[in-house]
Amino acid sequence: MSLLRQALLVAVTAIVVAFIIPSCLKPAYPIPEIYGTVAPGFEEVREVFRKNYEDHWDNREAGSAFSAYFEGEKVVDLWAGYADLEAKRLWKEDTMTIIYSTTKGLMAICAAMLVDRGHLDLKKPVAFYWPEFGQHGKDKITVEQLLEHEAGLAATGEPLSYKILEDHATLDKILAESKPMWKPGTRHGYHGITIGPYVDALVRRVDPKKRTVGKFFDQEISKPFGIDAYIGVPLELAHRTGRCINVPGTLSHTIYALRHLPAIRKSFLSLIPGLGGEARELNKQLLESCGDICEQFERTADPDVRKIELASATGVSTASALAKLFGILANGGKHGNKTLLSKEIIDEYANDKRGPTPDLLIFGHPIRWKYGMDVIPQGESEGNIFGAPGAGGQIGYADPNNKVGYGFVGRILLTVPKQQVCVTPT
Repeated sequence: MSLLRQALLVAVTAIVVAFIIPSCLKPAYPIPEIYGTVAPGFEEVREVFRKNYEDHWDNREAGSAFSAYFEGEKVVDLWAGYADLEAKRLWKEDTMTIIYSTTKGLMAICAAMLVDRGHLDLKKPVAFYWPEFGQHGKDKITVEQLLEHEAGLAATGEPLSYKILEDHATLDKILAESKPMWKPGTRHGYHGITIGPYVDALVRRVDPKKRTVGKFFDQEISKPFGIDAYIGVPLELAHRTGRCINVPGTLSHTIYALRHLPAIRKSFLSLIPGLGGEARELNKQLLESCGDICEQFERTADPDVRKIELASATGVSTASALAKLFGILANGGKHGNKTLLSKEIIDEYANDKRGPTPDLLIFGHPIRWKYGMDVIPQGESEGNIFGAPGAGGQIGYADPNNKVGYGFVGRILLTVPKQQVCVTPT
């Protein structure tokens, strides 16, 4: 048999095993009932939400929710499906789910509040507040460079673990002794796991009460503004959190991702030895250094893991809470007589015109980080949309142009063979 025929046979067998057989064995779930409300004029959102289930972008064996605030008022609040299929537990109005990297948006707001209050200066070196951080040429890395993923610290010198995350002394020592992976300030590369621990260590040093990011968020944002979200969810609320599941991506999902999402296409190609270049090597270092946090990512279904304050990945929220939080920012930063963020710092998110540039860790995907937020340009005459996406399609964004904040949460990590795909709705 020729080499080409052998390769074709292997490819066909892989497709049959990975996609066709699982599809044949998979139970047929009906389109779930859509619950919730939409204000007059927003009825089309309900139809789109339902169509996501019809077209299998939302998995019928799971569940999801979408919410939006317009000019400070809730105008959409929809949910459907199961919070736990095995227990036949339906998604409810107050069902939460882990939001993965959308947690970074919550983290960024905490840092911005400390800037607003004069406790943190974005232009000062991190080492000004945390002297031990200045080792190995990190003494000139600014707070702004850290928040914008330019510090070169996407990997740590020693592997992390969930246990280490709870031991601040050990964690801070590892972070401080880690060496940059590239010259800080010259390029950006997504600090997918490490940004949370680094910012948490910084917050614990500049906050007058020496709180963690999770405690700061709870006491300064969640409780005062009525935001049903957490960085480290208390065990007594574990019953409200949907059970995360992995669902193998269908062949159509995979084809769509490869055709329309360049970063995913490049990450697939990087699996082939000799391809992937610098991004492949940097991601290899990242995965090796994040230890059992990456190796056992499914453990985020464990309440004892979700209570750990990993400010880059273990936030828990309802869709409504994300919509309300980012809706406040989209509507000027005030809620009643309380100020979440000043207009000045919101304007900096909205009016950064630098434009997206290739990200080293996301295989050259163009992105623009601003003080920890993902900012999406809307044209010269309009401001940016800003917020944070997360694995499984979780999102929380502010659209100041239309005074809209919106959030989506689900309980799916969509996977394909040997490669996790983070599907973010657009």
